[in-house]
Amino acid sequence: MRHRKAGRRLKRSSGHRRALYRNLMTELFRYERIETTEAKARAVRPLAEKLVTKARKARGERVVELAKQRDVEKLSAWFSAKRANQLIELADQEDEEALEQMAQSVALHARRQVLSVLTDKDIAHKLVDEIAPRFEDRPGGYTRMFKLGMRRGDAAKMALLELVD
Repeated sequence: MRHRKAGRRLKRSSGHRRALYRNLMTELFRYERIETTEAKARAVRPLAEKLVTKARKARGERVVELAKQRDVEKLSAWFSAKRANQLIELADQEDEEALEQMAQSVALHARRQVLSVLTDKDIAHKLVDEIAPRFEDRPGGYTRMFKLGMRRGDAAKMALLELVD
């Protein structure tokens, strides 16, 4: 029985599986679409969505803008309630320098988290600087999956995983 055993194993060891997911996500963000097996696409999709959400936090100027607008809802969705309140307090005190410094440290942390997952530094920067801003006002659902049918050689179910425009 597999009670309380979340995730897909894909008949790989944990290290091999982690490397596979990292490579698939890197290629997804490089080409903005990948063709892979349905099982791999289903496994990578939530990880890629979480990475895009993390990349959205890696823009310090957007964090400052939200703090100045007192947008508690978005800040609380991105950060803990404590961090969101700290950012809003700094904006209320009109302490530009401290607000900017905190926003940059939060953004740097998010950028480093993205860099730790993707295997190519240039693709990580592309994700933060080009792809994430496209999804700025989207609350989730950054990817879509199309089923393509069976692969000719081994009849594996194939799927196309792509970023939503």
